Amino acid sequence: MVKFKYKKILENGFVVMQSRPEHAKNLAALQKKVFPLLAQNELFHEHHYLQHIKIFPEGQFVILDGDKVIGMSTTSRTHYMSEPHTFLEASGNLILDNHNPKGDWLYGLDIGIDKKYRGMGLGKTLYRARQKLARHLGLKGQLTVGLINGYHNYKNHLTPDEYFEKLDNGEINDPTVSIQQMIGFKIGHLIHDYCDDPTCGNCGILLTLDVKHNI
Repeated sequence: MVKFKYKKILENGFVVMQSRPEHAKNLAALQKKVFPLLAQNELFHEHHYLQHIKIFPEGQFVILDGDKVIGMSTTSRTHYMSEPHTFLEASGNLILDNHNPKGDWLYGLDIGIDKKYRGMGLGKTLYRARQKLARHLGLKGQLTVGLINGYHNYKNHLTPDEYFEKLDNGEINDPTVSIQQMIGFKIGHLIHDYCDDPTCGNCGILLTLDVKHNI
């Protein structure tokens, strides 16, 4: 039973709420659209979303335009994970089998908005919903690995480490990580071989957002 119920109707009529089993099929379809080059064995499918809702119903969010799924976010609870790890490890082999009900961080496993609805602040809306949940649960904040999705534009003349250094120094902007920084996430370190996706050179950056930060 969901102890923390979240539902917000935005000015444009879109609805942000916790995911339900009837959303699972369309959540999977949206994830495939948002991460088109991610390896098939790292994509969430319908049965994975159903498992997420079963294991941690409070932590799964969806944005709806009528009946259409246009945004999604998957989370679990964990203790701080500073050591190198992979997406499969973080997601408990995609089914959250490592979800720790006593974990003191909310781990953001994915977040995505339908391409037709981007630029409307909907990603920020999902981060805000996650922040409200983190506060409700008394957690330290949000933890995630932001994929360096702009790296493919630099891969011919920069290594992932060089790209990270320039990003950290403010010399370049990344379409994913820089937005997360604007929301308030703090950059940690680069994680190699986090996932199998050439868009980000298989790399991501460890990011944290203190629960006290207002989004």
